[in-house]
Amino acid sequence: MATAIENFGIYIIKAKNGKVLEVGEFNRENGGNVRLWAEAGGNTQQWQFEKVTDDYYQIVNIFSGKVLDVAMQGAEDGAWVHQWDYIGADTQLWALEPAGRGWYKIKNKLSGKCLDLVGLGSMDGTPAQIWHDVDGTTQKWKLVKPEDAAKKPAARKPAAKTAAKKPAAKKPAAKKPAAKRGPAKKAPATPPADPKA
Repeated sequence: MATAIENFGIYIIKAKNGKVLEVGEFNRENGGNVRLWAEAGGNTQQWQFEKVTDDYYQIVNIFSGKVLDVAMQGAEDGAWVHQWDYIGADTQLWALEPAGRGWYKIKNKLSGKCLDLVGLGSMDGTPAQIWHDVDGTTQKWKLVKPEDAAKKPAARKPAAKTAAKKPAAKKPAAKKPAAKRGPAKKAPATPPADPKA
């Protein structure tokens, strides 16, 4: 299956809602949670695609060095995706199927199911899972090089329009006579005695 993905290329795996796939909690252990999160530019959100066969990649997290894997050798809908040491299992191999306009479905070799998000989630922390192909938006991913993501200009808010102000008519300031001041009164050193005492 021909793709434009570079062997050993490093990518951010971006969901349709703009959030990205990451290893949660800066975890380097086997079984570390793979989840959706707002893009922050860290290496927990960067993945290296290493071609294992003509059609399949192992997808390695840059932070942990572990690969995208389906938990417990799962092949059923809803099996969670986590990270694990690479052992060459089919649950650790993924095909990229073009889905139009630069999007991909990422399909697991063992099950043939798509990388997906639990409960069609879009919130930070939504876990990754596999699910049969329903051509859903949570099954489509864009692979973006980190340097391309960094070059993207920040969205600009349009400048607020302000009404043109007319210059105020100038009036001469009225002059008031200076007030006469008497000598300053000195505060008593002790408080006055209470007349009721």
